[in-house]
Amino acid sequence: MTAPLTPALALAYLRELSVDVRAAVVLDPDGRPTAGDPQIAASVRELVAAGGKPRAEGGGTLLAVRAPDGGVIGVLAGDLSSIPLLEHDLVAAAAALATTSDQGSET
Repeated sequence: MTAPLTPALALAYLRELSVDVRAAVVLDPDGRPTAGDPQIAASVRELVAAGGKPRAEGGGTLLAVRAPDGGVIGVLAGDLSSIPLLEHDLVAAAAALATTSDQGSET
């Protein structure tokens, strides 16, 4: 992946690659949701503050990865997800995530 992804495209990318993604959110560096499911934003912020290690939540596994700009991509994965593969996909999506200033007016 060479082109930067908008927050919405980063989540679409994850949903295409990963099985059983129940909810996903992108948070900006200030912890505000910019795309996805805002109902998991608080849980993702708590996970990151606690060190980011995946944890059981809501009948699934909550994962989060920090993007280079300080934002976060968080995912609630179901039982059919391969957690190591999903972690790899999260890292790739976070690395390609465009900052707000990089996006300009295009989406």
